[in-house]
Amino acid sequence: MCYRYTLTDLIAVRAMLEAAGLGVDLDLPVHQPRYNVALTNLMPVVIFQGGPRVAALRFGLTPPARTPVKKHLLLANARAETLLAKPAFCDATLHRRCLVPADGFYEWEKAGNARLPHYFTLTARQPFFFAGLWEPETAAAPASFVIVTTAPNDLLQPIHDRMPVIFGPNSGPAWLGAEPLPPARLAQLCRPLPAGMMSGWKVDPRVNNVRYEAADCIAPV
Repeated sequence: MCYRYTLTDLIAVRAMLEAAGLGVDLDLPVHQPRYNVALTNLMPVVIFQGGPRVAALRFGLTPPARTPVKKHLLLANARAETLLAKPAFCDATLHRRCLVPADGFYEWEKAGNARLPHYFTLTARQPFFFAGLWEPETAAAPASFVIVTTAPNDLLQPIHDRMPVIFGPNSGPAWLGAEPLPPARLAQLCRPLPAGMMSGWKVDPRVNNVRYEAADCIAPV
């Protein structure tokens, strides 16, 4: 799954937004280089409300509770294969698809009792969009988003059985919107990015600490 990611090169992200023809402003207080984005962090997301715009949303969506609970769930990811079947994601899939700017993400390899972090990015090191879904603010929760995941490509498969859905500036606008997409089109957009377009390497286990955030988070070890 995708629970941690990075957004470090804001100049390159602005160029990606322009290349995608989105014409949105990235100048929000939360837009600073981030090397270890985690659940509950406030992050920039491109949403569609009469047109594309950037909003600061919480990473992690709280679905409506079916019964009274002491602690609400906080979901980071939505499986592409069941987007229209899951009540927590169906309406957002139809009407609130968003783009999450990023330039890399972490996954963990299990080695006995240890969890070894790996960092993945595009081979050309340019930023990209995660496919996302978002929900507006309610009395119980702030405006928030989740990242859509799919089957892993050959690079991710030895490490994890899922990977995020990744778009470049040309394909990102096809996902963004408030009008329903045919199921076949959703499936087409949610295919795993080819492994040849990506690179990955091991990083220091200090990344495991959500409070640790420095440029050396993504340094190879």
